[in-house]
Parts: sequence; structure tokens; C-alpha cells
Amino acid sequence: MAEHDVRGECFRPAAGTARFFDWASTAPLSAACVRAMTEWRTAVAGHPSPPDLQNEGLAGLDVFRKRIVSVFAAGTDAEAGLVRSVSEASSALARALDLPHGSEILVTAADHPALAAPWCWLAGRRPDLRLRTVPCLPSGHIDLERAARLLSGRTAVVTCTHLTHLDGVLQPVAELAALVRRSSPALLIVDAAQSVGRVPVDFGALGADVLVASGRKALLGPMGAGFVIAAPAALADLSPLVFSPRTCEARIGPAGDWLPGVRERTGAAAFEGNLPDLAALHGLHASLLAYRRAGPREVAGRVRSAADAVLTEARHMGFRLVGAAASAGRHGIVRLRSPVVTDHREVKHRLAARGFSLAATRDWLRLSVHAFTSPDDIAGLFDHLTPFAAAAPTARSTP
Repeated sequence: MAEHDVRGECFRPAAGTARFFDWASTAPLSAACVRAMTEWRTAVAGHPSPPDLQNEGLAGLDVFRKRIVSVFAAGTDAEAGLVRSVSEASSALARALDLPHGSEILVTAADHPALAAPWCWLAGRRPDLRLRTVPCLPSGHIDLERAARLLSGRTAVVTCTHLTHLDGVLQPVAELAALVRRSSPALLIVDAAQSVGRVPVDFGALGADVLVASGRKALLGPMGAGFVIAAPAALADLSPLVFSPRTCEARIGPAGDWLPGVRERTGAAAFEGNLPDLAALHGLHASLLAYRRAGPREVAGRVRSAADAVLTEARHMGFRLVGAAASAGRHGIVRLRSPVVTDHREVKHRLAARGFSLAATRDWLRLSVHAFTSPDDIAGLFDHLTPFAAAAPTARSTP
């Protein structure tokens, strides 16, 4: 990958990651992120007037919002808001949107719980709402024909995860958006937590109304820093997540009494609270700059190369792919099943003792890679997986 610097730091992890294969969880911080967070905290510690520095930091967040739009929504009139996580943004939407009586909510079987759970909660609280699920095909992609049949004039919300967290399946969001536009007045909400930083994301091309994302995965940002991108009209009636001097204006009358009602900030800004973690947001901003300079397509190409190497080694050693066999692993996230192990958590524990990090349940191992995962890293992992492989490995072939 080309070494594009951001204040002397390129888009790469600050620490060594030769044995890290859990990029779909919380990823290591980028060098640019660590430097920016350290500089901010040092400035806070030595500043003679912390309130003034905080106000400067808050004012500077507008540059970050515009940067988010320029990277992921260029050429649109979208706006960005800053949140802590996809869970927070999804929960805020489910609580704040005033869905008409008798509305239907359409989720997909591919959705991450952080996206789907708030809508399940809402449907449980309001008996008049109907929750419906779009199933997935054997390929792991959502069934667009079934989605077309489920959509109607009563559909108020549609959710979809862009890139699945278990098998790395890139969902046909643009095609789903076209169906939504033709068949319903629904708001389309897309979870891009796994895709930002891993594949090029174009808000305009996706056709979503709202995109929610976390910075702590493939963007190599810190926990507690994420963002929302929204079309201006999509959230015009959304009330603030937190009522504070940053999100609304409460007024006092001539007699000194507080007056009913407030002037609210609407749109994506409604997601923002009163006192954001400025160090985390500065870190994510620096990491985003580094990612942009490295080139989203270049990063995605490196991810695909690493993913192909994992699939080649897995098949050679007799591991079985779990889940969406036709498309699993193509974007760097894949689940494997050992032919000789009954509880894959034991494999995880044994590899953890050797410094490897990966995800596991009883039934599978999940390996996730990034642009920084080298062929030597992958070879080293599978050397340690040899005791759990088939007795007679097959010939290597390109996936």
C-alpha cells in the first residue's frame, strides 16, 4: 500500500498485528489515531483554560462532519452527525421516529443485532406495528424478490446491513433502495459498521436515507466514536437524542419563567449529545484522513488479496466454510469449521495462548483480515491451525 502520510503517520495500525485475525470486532487503533488522541489529551492537560479549549474542539467538529460527507457521500447534499455507536444511533431512531398507526417495519435476516434490536423492541411496545423479516438466499444475500412482495404503502422503515459481520457478504443495498422507492414511503436505514474502511462506501450510490457506522472497526478508530450520514429531508422531524445547549434552545420569558417548548436542532445533528469525547473524535478524524489518503479502492484491493489467501489456505487444509458458501470471505470475513474439533472455543483458547486473536463459538471460528494482513501472517496462523485440519490437505487452488 502506498505510504500516504497524515502528519507523518500512514493508515496502518500503531501496534504490530501479525497475529490479529479479529478485525471484524474492535480493531487496533491506527498510528494517526493514536497520535491525534495523544496530542489532544496533552493539550487538555496543559491548557490554562480547559473550557476555551473544549469550545475550540467543539467548533472544529464541523470540519470533521464535512470530511465524513466528502469521503462517503461526495456529490450529495447529505449531512453528517457524530454518535458513539451503531447501537446508539439505531436506538435513537427507533425511539424518536413517530411511525403512523398500523405501520410495518421491514428488517432483514442479515442485519446485525445493533441495527435490528431497537425495531424489535419498538414492535413489541406498539401492538399496532408489524415487524417483518426479509430472508436471505443460500448465497447470504437478501432475497430481493421476497423484499418486493413484503414492501407496501404501509412500510415505514426498512433496515439493511451493508456488509455482514459473520460472513462478509456485501448486500445489494442499491437494488433494495430502488425497490423501496418504487413500492413504499419507507425510510431506508443502512448499517455500514463493517463496510466503512473495508470496501468503498458511496452514500449516494447506495440510495439510503440514513447510514450509520462505527469507527472502531476497519477505520481503526477508537471505541465510542462513530457517525450518521443522512439525506436532509430524512430526519427533518427527528428530535434530539439528548436535550442540551448544543442540541436545543430553551427560552426564558420577560418575567424570568421558563417557557414551554424549545428550538431543536434537527437532522443528523439531533444525534449528538452535550459533551462528546473530543479525544476519540479527533482520533477518528485523523484515521479517516489517513484512510482517504491511502485510497479506499487500494485498501479494498488489499483486503480482497488477504481474503483470497485465507480462503486458499482454509480449503487446502480441509476446513469447511460456514454460512454463505457462495460469497463467504470475499471481503475479509469468513467462518470456518474444523473437521476434527467439536468445540471451536478450545481452538481459540489454544491459539490465544500463542498470541493469536480471532472469534469463535462452539460451532465455528471466524477469521477477519484487513489490508495490513500479510501472506506471512496468514501462513503463520494456518501453521498453528494444522492440528485442527484434515489429515490429508488438498491441493491449493485460487478461490
